[in-house]
Amino acid sequence: MRFNRWLTGFALSVGLSAGSAHAAVTEDTFLLRTTGDLVDLCSGAQSDPLYTAAVNFCQGFTVGVFRVLQEEDSARLSRHTFCLPNPTPSRNEAISRFVQWAKSDASRLTLTPADGVASFLAQQFPCPRGR
Repeated sequence: MRFNRWLTGFALSVGLSAGSAHAAVTEDTFLLRTTGDLVDLCSGAQSDPLYTAAVNFCQGFTVGVFRVLQEEDSARLSRHTFCLPNPTPSRNEAISRFVQWAKSDASRLTLTPADGVASFLAQQFPCPRGR
């Protein structure tokens, strides 16, 4: 149930992060070459003609990456890469934190999008020792 709460909050937060200043989304952004492209899609302005497509792409991509990483991580016999806290943050909070995290260090924006999500999860939700 915590996972579903996180996914719901993650998708809803796209709209919350749209109010900040950012570059316009272009068709080229959808090629998703970098975490910066993902951040642009996840924080597009509601007035952008590609806003709906950007939000849908952001949600689909981030949820898909999260699920793959979660499955991969749960299959590990050794130390886990990330551990969601209890209670888990809402999706709104999680995506807002992801966008802020990525923007806080320009080098993060150059990561591949999946590596950006994985790095965010590992840094923001580290596991306690022994997990």
